[in-house]
Amino acid sequence: MPRRMAEIEITSAPGGRAYLTLGDAEVRDSVELSEHEEADRIPALDSLVLHFDFYGRLTAIEVTGSVASVLPPALVDAAVES
Repeated sequence: MPRRMAEIEITSAPGGRAYLTLGDAEVRDSVELSEHEEADRIPALDSLVLHFDFYGRLTAIEVTGSVASVLPPALVDAAVES
């Protein structure tokens, strides 16, 4: 039986940026994936930042540019402009 996913809040901003909120925890640490060794092979990594809470759990994903090239169309269409 399929399970429902928790709601994900998606906001977009001018310049091809987007922010996916996965939880309500405060961001404590962030990791830019542009420095990952696979960034040359997977261009989307250049535009992603992962945000983690106090316990090291993923709480948000930031798209710093080219949102339409990074996220699936359904997520881009669901984004609310900020």
